[in-house]
Amino acid sequence: MSELINVANRRNDLHWKLLSTVSAATLAIVVGSPRDTASAQTDDRPTLWIELGGQLESLRGKEETYAPPFVFTNLDAPLNSVLPTSAQQPPPRSFGGEGRLTFQPEHTDWVFSAGVRYGRSNGKKTLHQQSQTQYTIKTFKYGKTYNGRRYHGHNTYSRAVFNHSDTAYSETHAILDFKAGKDVGLGIFGKTTSVLSGGIRIAQFEQHSDVILRSQPAEHLANHHTYYAHLSAGRSFHGIGPSISWEGSSPFLGHADSAQVSFDWGASGAVLFGRQKTKGSHQTIGRLFYPGTGFNNNELKSTHYQRTIPTDRSHSVVVPNVGGLVGVSVKYPNAKFSLGYRADFFFGAIDQGIGVRNSKTQGFFGPYASFAIGLGG
Repeated sequence: MSELINVANRRNDLHWKLLSTVSAATLAIVVGSPRDTASAQTDDRPTLWIELGGQLESLRGKEETYAPPFVFTNLDAPLNSVLPTSAQQPPPRSFGGEGRLTFQPEHTDWVFSAGVRYGRSNGKKTLHQQSQTQYTIKTFKYGKTYNGRRYHGHNTYSRAVFNHSDTAYSETHAILDFKAGKDVGLGIFGKTTSVLSGGIRIAQFEQHSDVILRSQPAEHLANHHTYYAHLSAGRSFHGIGPSISWEGSSPFLGHADSAQVSFDWGASGAVLFGRQKTKGSHQTIGRLFYPGTGFNNNELKSTHYQRTIPTDRSHSVVVPNVGGLVGVSVKYPNAKFSLGYRADFFFGAIDQGIGVRNSKTQGFFGPYASFAIGLGG
């Protein structure tokens, strides 16, 4: 009986020795692990990042073409090598800057950030198309005396057929984000950071357009028309709403203690509730000119028509927003430089119509660059 007890005791001692050995080895591995483990990175990383950058963005969202009927009266004339309305092209790109503060408390996976992007563009264009020859109008002159003698003659007026367009556009946009998220990581990608965030997005878009059209078509030589049209319109959208985003960075070259090159990506979505406004007017004036028949025989003019129409509208709208980015970054322990391509689309944000409402998507997409400095840790 005592022998059985002794055998059982020896087995229990063996189990405890094996368990103690494994525990000691595990503790030694944890204590002696390299400094680039996740816990070490948490202790050493900066708690605050200050990021500044800039972007060159192509714009999507063109307002309706302003084309009064007189613009199309002589499109087949040789002078019209291009459409008179082709000058109505807003700036294709905007330039802007961005800034972001990112705070990650020590020993946590929570990330808090506040960022702003701002861009603006301006553009002017003039298009003048004129006939090579000038048409001459002769009007008879009679009844005029000089030194008691009577003279007969004529007045001569020379004019060219032409179409003229002047356009000016300006655009500004600002996007503000306030987010709170958590780094959930993605083990299948190694030491990838993957931050899922929710927050609030605020967007403000402002546009202004000014279009002047002048035309003197070749309908008649003696009795001829001139036309003038002017459009002035201000368009805006101000909105705020909840947002969600996913941002990740996966290193593929280098070491975290020195320099590391990473592939960056991101996707975002938001629903903005706001106000869409259009304010302005468009005016068309047509005049008929004809030779005079009075004593002085001067050229007379008669206003054919004049019409001014306001275009003031305001609507409450719900604007879906989606965006994304891809890029590459070089990260040092306390600094980071990033290059990439980013896109954001706001569906139905701007009323681009003239006579009636016409909501169109406002989009910004293009390359960006940024530099960040890490503090604390």
